Amino acid sequence: MHAALAATLEALLDPTQVSWNRQRPELGQEPADSEFFLGVGSRDASLPPHPRMLSWKLPQWRSRNLRSTTEAAMQDTSAYDGLTFPLQFRLHEATLDCLTAAVLIVHRVKHQSWPTGAEALRDYVSEWEQGRTEAAGHYARALASVFYASMQVFRTDDGSPSKEQLKLLVHTLDAQLDQGGLAALPEALIAHRISRRLKADADLYRTELSRGWKVQLDLPVDNQPAAYRRVDALFLSSPQDVTVLKLLARPDAESSSYGRGFELLAVHAPNETNAWGRHTISIAPESPGTLDDLALQLDRHEGPNAPDGTPRVKGKPRFTYQPPELEGLADPWYSDGYAWTKRRSTIVAPPFVGSRLTREQIWEAVWQRFHVGRNVHVTASRTVYCRPFRSARRLPGRELRAAGWQPMADLGAHSFLPSITNSFMGGDVRHYQRADGAHTVHLALYPAGLTLVWIEAIDQAAITLVELARRQAHTIASATLDALPTVQSLKAWMRPVENAQWLVYGAYRINRARSTMLDASRAVQGLMHALAAGQAPTLENLPSEAEDAARRVQTLRDVEHWFTPTGGARLELRLDDDTTAPKLDQDFALFLLATGQRYMAFELTRRMGEVERGSRTQRWQSTTPLKDLRADVMLFTNSLWYARVSDAPELNARYDAWRELHGMGATVDALREQTTELDEFRKERFENMVGLLVFIFLPITIASGFFSGAQFNEMELRLGLPWTTGGWILFVIYTAVFSVLVFGAVFALRLFSPRKR
Repeated sequence: MHAALAATLEALLDPTQVSWNRQRPELGQEPADSEFFLGVGSRDASLPPHPRMLSWKLPQWRSRNLRSTTEAAMQDTSAYDGLTFPLQFRLHEATLDCLTAAVLIVHRVKHQSWPTGAEALRDYVSEWEQGRTEAAGHYARALASVFYASMQVFRTDDGSPSKEQLKLLVHTLDAQLDQGGLAALPEALIAHRISRRLKADADLYRTELSRGWKVQLDLPVDNQPAAYRRVDALFLSSPQDVTVLKLLARPDAESSSYGRGFELLAVHAPNETNAWGRHTISIAPESPGTLDDLALQLDRHEGPNAPDGTPRVKGKPRFTYQPPELEGLADPWYSDGYAWTKRRSTIVAPPFVGSRLTREQIWEAVWQRFHVGRNVHVTASRTVYCRPFRSARRLPGRELRAAGWQPMADLGAHSFLPSITNSFMGGDVRHYQRADGAHTVHLALYPAGLTLVWIEAIDQAAITLVELARRQAHTIASATLDALPTVQSLKAWMRPVENAQWLVYGAYRINRARSTMLDASRAVQGLMHALAAGQAPTLENLPSEAEDAARRVQTLRDVEHWFTPTGGARLELRLDDDTTAPKLDQDFALFLLATGQRYMAFELTRRMGEVERGSRTQRWQSTTPLKDLRADVMLFTNSLWYARVSDAPELNARYDAWRELHGMGATVDALREQTTELDEFRKERFENMVGLLVFIFLPITIASGFFSGAQFNEMELRLGLPWTTGGWILFVIYTAVFSVLVFGAVFALRLFSPRKR
């Protein structure tokens, strides 16, 4: 090793010459004599740069477009000429940038010159600090990955740099490597233990990746108002080093949706000792985007108290360009955008004392702030909320009209076959409606005691798609619909079906000319799914693979039809701001028809189950007529179950999608099998009962006949029936009477018992 570098390494490893301090500087504090701030400290933008406050994110250095702390350290060499040992370096963490700056400063102070290769190392570190991980080199041999693997493997108790890290940097300088050499270190510079760790990291990353959230977000483009850029984002909770994840995730084109790697990373490091280091939200500094006001949003969620419950200190702003809304918080959520006039933010981290927010709350705040649906504009919509109710009796039309309900016109009747119109639209199913403020409440009354209550809502005000999905989900989850006076009045007649929630179907007009890209990414598809299913568009509610497989989507030019188990949506993609509300047409009728079929089948199955249970638990249940239940089954299978609904292929395709989604084919087959099994069971019970009656009554008949014959055997004829009978005649009469009783009962039971249709 070169003598000057050997002396530099000796000084770095000698605590009497170089010491390390991880204590956080006070607000506005300046370094003491022979002390350097590396990546820490704050300084008012109006003050000149301090030669020993070396953080490239300070406004004094940002105004010079510096890219790293190492680059700042090599700016003003005159400040080091009069310094003597011992030196002290204050830093949060021994990062590649900070430690490289420290090595170069020690060499400069000791030898009044920069080592050979310092410029190449400075440029490499600057590229790394700007997030250009693709230029860092191959993961298994790049200086950056070897350095951070060393940080994890050779971690010190007090967090100060390990001798292995310092030796790595000094030996790298001694090798006088250019940019290519730094991207692929000689094997002699990589310890065997580090090499094994790097090979294992890639496999561990793949494992962690499978547990993370891979989504897409719309980042604001800095200096371009109302401009957004769609990026892949990775939300990951991992015990791995955050820097290792950045190295592997940033260039991971294979796993990202757009093939550009994960440009935004939200990483949770639960094992991190420092509270401020457990969460990091970052984008590559060279990425054409910004985290904007994310730190401010997180401070709003944080509230007025620190993690220990004490009030957060205000009146002493930590950064020059903090938003006024923070009221001078001394320890807000960190954003590098607070340090300079452009306010472009590329990294956000918790306050120095940590955060009261959970991982889920932080990630949800990021998800909502940059949600793709914030930039999808809906101009008009019509939404229907539907819920099944059960009534104890048939409601006469006269009684409904007296309560203010009016018969309803046919729903898109011209689009359906006559059999549908005659059955579902006024024949077997009766429809009524009643106004309730801004809503219209409808009833669809089925013969089997099932009633669909559906509420119609129209919105012609401009709104974003994500806000509309939130509002729909809140309407369903809250008691808003149940609290409507008209719905409350229905309690006198009916009750909701058990475990049945409000279902939703809507038609939405979207101006895609003013909206961001509506593609097949997981974020966009998840938003559409949430809208169609009546769910809140949260990160947690992103559909799983099973939910993706269960839903159906049909596209017809500029119209998309979405079908989910709890609702559906029709998305009309326009190029103008059409505020005309979509019509209450055949698609709404199809949704109601499919929902009615679904719950009609459920109700019939429930009633059959009650009959079957009664047959097992009640002695005389088997003789109860099933006329009404059988009639309802026949009505369903013959009048309310259709092979096709229209001559229009598109409408039939949507009907088939609803049936397939709800598994109605299998449900109807199971219903028919249940009917057959119930008939066979009742037939068996009937035959057993008849056998029991025969067994009981015939012996009694015979015994009574013989007893009567024996009793009157010695009697004279005149003591029997007047002038004609004797004991043997009484025997015949008794036998005939009991035979008629037994076989008459059998005949009557068979005559009046329900038979298989």
